[in-house]
Amino acid sequence: MGKRSRTKGAKGELELANLLADRLSLDLRRRLSQYQAGGHDLEGWDGVHIEVKRYASATQGSVAGWWQQTLGQCHGGETPLLAYRADKQEWRFVIRPIDWGGAVAEPAEVDIDGLCAWVRHGQQLKLEVST
Repeated sequence: MGKRSRTKGAKGELELANLLADRLSLDLRRRLSQYQAGGHDLEGWDGVHIEVKRYASATQGSVAGWWQQTLGQCHGGETPLLAYRADKQEWRFVIRPIDWGGAVAEPAEVDIDGLCAWVRHGQQLKLEVST
């Protein structure tokens, strides 16, 4: 991975950490060892494995691949959370509703309002089933 890509990724991680701090009062930090050891990108949310992707574009195929990566890196009952943002787009999140009190085990994509609703109330405002 080139320096430019790492810099964009690091900025994305900090941007997301700030967004989740504002919206959910979470104190998240970049996990600096991720590039050497692999694993989640942000730490500080107990039991939640956060994978962050920041790219120029985000195709369905890319999102599906990132989701599989997120699932593959979860250990010990962690809840997977994929956060991604394409250039000039808002943050999007892929979750399994069952992990947040829902009945559906299939992945679903939500915006920041939907994520906050799941976290606070175990429900979502806008549910879009990912394919």
